[in-house]
This record gives sequence, C-alpha cells and structure tokens, in this order.
Amino acid sequence: MFQNLVKKFEAKRAVWAQETQQRIMEYAEQERKAQLERMEKEAEQQRLLNEGVEKYLRTVHPTFLLKPEAYKALLNMLHARSEGSSSINMNMTKEMRKTYTFYNREFKVFLTLLEKKGYKLTGNEETFLNTFLTKLRENNYHLCLEKYGDFLPENVTLTEAFERYFEVMDDENKYDSGNIDFFAVYINQRGITETHWTKMSLKKKLKQFEKSNEDIVKLRKLEKKLENIS
Repeated sequence: MFQNLVKKFEAKRAVWAQETQQRIMEYAEQERKAQLERMEKEAEQQRLLNEGVEKYLRTVHPTFLLKPEAYKALLNMLHARSEGSSSINMNMTKEMRKTYTFYNREFKVFLTLLEKKGYKLTGNEETFLNTFLTKLRENNYHLCLEKYGDFLPENVTLTEAFERYFEVMDDENKYDSGNIDFFAVYINQRGITETHWTKMSLKKKLKQFEKSNEDIVKLRKLEKKLENIS
C-alpha cells in the first residue's frame, strides 16, 4: 500500500512539474509578446518624432538653441508644460529670453501638433529635445558646409584653421552659435584637434586668437575682399 501511495505521489508531482513548466512557458510567452509590443510602440513613437522634427526643421532654423543655456531653458519649459506649471525665471540671460520667446510664439504649437499625431511628450522630454537638437545640429552642419564650402586645406594647423575661419565668416555672424557649432564639428572631423572643445570654450579660444592676432585677421580679410574684385 505504501508503494501505491509513493507511485501516486510521484505521478502527482510529475503533473505539478508539468503544470509549473507550462505556466513558466506561458508567462515567458506573455513577457515576450509584451516586450515586442513595447518595442513596437517605442519604434512608432520614434518614427513620429523623427518625421515631425524633420518636417518642422524645414520651416525654422533656430541655431541659438544649440547653446547649453538655451537647452536647459527649453528643457525646463517642456517639463513645466507636462506638469501644467510655469517655468519663468526672473534671472534670464539674453539667450534664455530668446528661447522663451521662441517657445511661446511658435514652438509650443509644433508640440501640440506632434501630440495630436500621437506622440507622447510627457515623460519623454529629454528624448524629444535630444532628437530635436541632434537633427538641428546635423542640418546646421550641412547648411554651413554648403554655404562656406570645405574651406580648410589638407594638413592645416589649428592656428591656420582659426585664420581661415575669420576669413570666411562675416563680422556680424562670426560668433553665431550655429557657425561656432559647425566649426567645432568641422575641425574635429578633419582631425585638426584631438580636444573635444565645448562651443563655449571654442568661442573663447577664437576670441582670444582674434584679439591676439587682430592685425593679421584684418589683413587676411582685406586680401580676400580685394581678390573678389575683378
């Protein structure tokens, strides 16, 4: 009789083991499907974002947003929007005020349109802003390269690169955030410097160079201007 009980228990345990294994397999399948669904939703969200940003940046080119302080200001505004609060800062810099004006006059309309198409901005503020600025930086680089050309010759030194920069840039926009951002990427891609300067530090280096070489910079710009006169 004891042997019969043992056999029944072993059979029961085998059934339990099989049922447990079945439940594990079913749970794993549910998790796989849920993960696949999450990935599909994330991919669709990123598609909506990429498509929306791509089209919007054909209508505007706000390169001032490439400045770190503008980025922080805009990110705060996005978080405030999601929270239904205000992000007004009484100690705004000039760039922050410019960003605030841009946001209120037109950028928030783009955000509303993007959400209307199905993009979920709340909780994804940083992803949104990083995607936006990455595309803005990419567009700016290609626009500047088309405008100014590949103006640095082979094997150029950093000093020569600085000289050429001031030759091709107009005085009124030589320190424009878009041009500085372009030049930072440009000299890095050309392998002219191994130092990954921030735009702020590069701008400071350029100003120091211009101040120390004021006469040379003026001379080279005049030479270039006269060369273009037939």
